[in-house]
Amino acid sequence: MIKLSRMFREIVLRREGVARVKRGYLWITKKWVKTVPEDLEKGDVVRFVGEDGNFIAVGYVNPESYIVGRVYAYSNRDFDTELVESYFRKALDYRKKLPIASSAYRVFFSESDGLPGLIVDRYNDGLVFQVLTYGVERRKDLIIDVMERVFSPSFIIERRDAPGRQLEGLEVGDPIIHKGRLEDDLIIIEENGLSFYVDVLKGHKTGHYLDQRENRRIVSEFARDRKVLDVFCNTGGFGVYCAKNGAFSVTSIDISDRVLDIAKKNATLNGVEDRIDFIKGNAFDELRRLYKKGERYDMVILDPPSFVKSSKVVDSALRGYFDINLFAIKLLRRGGILVTASCSYHFTLDLFMDVLEKALYSADRRGRIIDIRFQAMDHPVLPSMPETLYLKLVIMEVY
Repeated sequence: MIKLSRMFREIVLRREGVARVKRGYLWITKKWVKTVPEDLEKGDVVRFVGEDGNFIAVGYVNPESYIVGRVYAYSNRDFDTELVESYFRKALDYRKKLPIASSAYRVFFSESDGLPGLIVDRYNDGLVFQVLTYGVERRKDLIIDVMERVFSPSFIIERRDAPGRQLEGLEVGDPIIHKGRLEDDLIIIEENGLSFYVDVLKGHKTGHYLDQRENRRIVSEFARDRKVLDVFCNTGGFGVYCAKNGAFSVTSIDISDRVLDIAKKNATLNGVEDRIDFIKGNAFDELRRLYKKGERYDMVILDPPSFVKSSKVVDSALRGYFDINLFAIKLLRRGGILVTASCSYHFTLDLFMDVLEKALYSADRRGRIIDIRFQAMDHPVLPSMPETLYLKLVIMEVY
């Protein structure tokens, strides 16, 4: 049973925690907690107070997690229908102000929109959402009801395969269709004048890398008359953009038969199937093979999955980033363009620059950065929470 009451129980925060939360940091770690009621259950709502007893914020808790609490309001408010609806409408109003040239975009981005652990993406007139915290999980029915009222979606799908669920102790499983039905496994979305098949039930994230939407368009502007290599191509987004924008040829690599099948459909859907070749293989192996074979390119795009799931594996992941960027640089003709991305917060921009510097040195090449880009505007960043800025993409000339 959900415990919602104006008589919230209290978690006492140490001075450092109080200061961080007051500045807008929405996560409360164990090191900042002084006292916790013994009978708290995962997902309960509590008041966070300082050692002097003064009120700080309200949030939901998971006593078994390193992140004990997550703030959802700085006033004494229940997590109820009124709260959720106000947050949804505010998030929707924000998106309406953005130049989003797509029928698919993120309408609610967790901490950045006020409810840590809730992600909602719109695909045409339907919604796909993810739950990453117990506080949201226990109030899922309430949230779905509000989604229907605010967005009037034709379908509502819950994706339960996000790795973050395991960190909270939430079950990982197959998607659930809460409303509507899909006529086919794939739907078609429109993005910046292009069309893409999307697998909203089994595709990566919620089906499409919405956070790279603006970057795909910008990168494609450098592709005209170039021979392009698109590594970790997934369903072909960058490659299709480049081919459509005049690339001489595109070679796309991924290890998954499923995503390559969709990538081929997307090439055909946009009339560029004659300019894109697809290779199934491990990206690290294929980069080495192509280099030894003597292939060279005018543009290499690297958009790998996250190698850094937590701060504990940063050191081991650095080798992976170094290797793929080294061979990408070696595969580039002088004056070629390297487009390289990381979607992990823990792999900071400073670390990224360090890896690129070392890769250039090892390849006996030089480079100059044309642009550094981040996630799309519908994935807003909180200055108080650096974790909300996770995607980095570097466009660099290599000579």
